[in-house]
Amino acid sequence: MIGNKIKALLNIKGKSSNDACQSLNIMQSAYSRKLSKNTFKTEELIQLAILTNTKLAFIDEDNNPIIVFNKDDIKK
Repeated sequence: MIGNKIKALLNIKGKSSNDACQSLNIMQSAYSRKLSKNTFKTEELIQLAILTNTKLAFIDEDNNPIIVFNKDDIKK
């Protein structure tokens, strides 16, 4: 489940749900709905990667990144 993985990432990186809400510019209730319904947009996942100092990427079976998303991929 995507929501559980996002919660785990935040926990591993020492970030709170409040940090995520600030990064996504949403209220806690909206964040909770996204977690429970798995409705994160790609742009939101990129924002969470930036928040946690990680990367969002498609990786091949040999663990080579093929496509890496970054802040330039977020619509302005």
